Amino acid sequence: MALFNYATKEITIKIVYYGPGLSGKTTNLQYLHSVFEPSKRGKLLSLATEADRTLFFDFLPVQLGKISDFAIRFQLYTVPGQVRYNATRKLVLKGADAVVFVADSQREMREQNIESLVNMRDNLIANNINPDDIPVMLQYNKRDLANILSIDQLNKDMNENGKYEYKEAIAVDGNGVEETFQHITKLVIRGISEKHKIKVQPAVKVPDAFVEEKPKKETIVESVTLPDMEVEQTRYAGMPVMKKEIQTTIPEESYQPEETVAREVREIWEEPVVSKEKEIQEIEKTTVILREKEIEEIKEALAGFTKKMDLIVNNMTEISLTLKELKDAISIIQSEVSDAKKEQKGVETHLREITDTLDNIKAKKRWFSFS
Repeated sequence: MALFNYATKEITIKIVYYGPGLSGKTTNLQYLHSVFEPSKRGKLLSLATEADRTLFFDFLPVQLGKISDFAIRFQLYTVPGQVRYNATRKLVLKGADAVVFVADSQREMREQNIESLVNMRDNLIANNINPDDIPVMLQYNKRDLANILSIDQLNKDMNENGKYEYKEAIAVDGNGVEETFQHITKLVIRGISEKHKIKVQPAVKVPDAFVEEKPKKETIVESVTLPDMEVEQTRYAGMPVMKKEIQTTIPEESYQPEETVAREVREIWEEPVVSKEKEIQEIEKTTVILREKEIEEIKEALAGFTKKMDLIVNNMTEISLTLKELKDAISIIQSEVSDAKKEQKGVETHLREITDTLDNIKAKKRWFSFS
């Protein structure tokens, strides 16, 4: 669910790029990070595993406007594509507000696409997220290659009922990447607006000519319902549901065309409240801790996997050395057995010679006894 930070007046929306290995998830994020305004985006962080990695960065686009005076900040994640990193994929998917599923259009990737889509739904359910309630968008990537499935075939495999919107893309060239991101942001913002019954204020500059024109006195009546804090109880336990009806008469001389609901919501939060400063500090601290905890959990999970893999490699190395020692010991034993066999043959030959000699002696003795 979207994270409301009342201290910084921001709504943080988490979008996860999901899909099979090497489908183009990393390429999507790298391209978006390169085209976004540097002053509005965070660093591109990479949490590497042995054969895959998780990417992350956040972005504060001013052109999207605000939701009830709250700026909108996006956090973009990718998940590892390898099946053995499923625990990490599940962890990254925790708290997601929307998912972009990046499918590989190549024919040989058909089974992996289907398997990964099923896995995505399972991991959403494991994180108590209804797969049918969260915005999900399909991106059919690598459309420039020769051996690819048609759009109809891809939809038949992954979008049979047409419930997901989709975009074609060539992520390495940036084709379809921005369009995919823009569309998923529209879907998730629309969902938040409908869920919390709040309006999106577009960040549009009012023309000077319009500002100079003085309108008549008028009464603006607007009903603003701030986000239901019971929905956010996992993030802000103990905070009350805050609702207020606003009725404001705007004097002619102080009228500003671009200020409506945003100014009125701001006035609510600027009213003195008992222990408001302390409450804001606690909320801010909780917000930072929650996001840091998610990143730390991912790091710990990756560190755990790396440690296990190192342990397995070490065990395999020890087993290999033990097998080599056994092989050498067997070779020595075989050599000793071969030498023993040769010695045994020599002894047998010597015994036969002794037996023959004794027989000769006995024969001669008989000769002497007759004479």
